[in-house]
Amino acid sequence: MPDIFIINAKGGCGKTTIATNLACHFANQHVPTVLVDRDPQKSAADWFASRPKNCTVFDLITRQVDEPFQANIDGAVVIHDLPAGWIPETQSPVLAPGCQLIIPLLPSPVDIKASLRFLMQIYRSGILEQNLRAGMLANRTRPHVRFHQELMTFLQRVQIPLIGTLRDSQNYIRAMENGISIFDLPVRSVQKDLQQWQDITAWLSAGNSANKEPSKR
Repeated sequence: MPDIFIINAKGGCGKTTIATNLACHFANQHVPTVLVDRDPQKSAADWFASRPKNCTVFDLITRQVDEPFQANIDGAVVIHDLPAGWIPETQSPVLAPGCQLIIPLLPSPVDIKASLRFLMQIYRSGILEQNLRAGMLANRTRPHVRFHQELMTFLQRVQIPLIGTLRDSQNYIRAMENGISIFDLPVRSVQKDLQQWQDITAWLSAGNSANKEPSKR
């Protein structure tokens, strides 16, 4: 599968939560997995250090935000947790051809405005014209709250597709505190959350299939 980058210049939108949960998902599917923590705060590394020994195993490494990395494991999924403030115009060389970008954002006026500025940076950088796939992910949503609908309206206006919606669930907080993910919790206690991840993982798998298709001449 192409490398997966979790990106948004806005801090606090859930990049590390999404990156760690994705890593656990693939590891639980017995796929060789590498989680690359590129954030100077090293939140993913701290989470990994508290991961119980009886959980599925995968690799975590730390890298500078613009430091190249290539896994030496055949068929490995590599997930990059990028820091807040990442600027595509100056730091896009770290993105490999064919990689997949997930852009999480929250249903708040501050996050919507910040994400709009970030999307404008992405458009200006030209990285979407370099054989990359990008998808928006609505995070910590509450359908009955006013700004949920404003977020959905905003996402309908952008050119990047919405690939999934994650509800505002305490399951993520409890899991992060213990070095685990919702994919490590009993299914019956996280069934709603797992269902929401199906669209996200299906989108990633579709990108993997597209990269495997032979080029048409």
